[in-house]
Amino acid sequence: MARLVKFTEKGPKKVEAGDKTLYLCMCGLSKDFPFCDGSHKRTKDEEEGKLYIYDENGRIEL
Repeated sequence: MARLVKFTEKGPKKVEAGDKTLYLCMCGLSKDFPFCDGSHKRTKDEEEGKLYIYDENGRIEL
């Protein structure tokens, strides 16, 4: 079954667990999901209120 999941954050969430610091993906684009790989940088110029779809060819604005 196909699903469309809307991610609204443009950066990772920092989680500290003891002496470890993890960054969790909040944009949904990380190839190492649920961990951040820096892919959120592609979302920095998104406009509020607009919907975007990302695929292997880039970004599509709806």
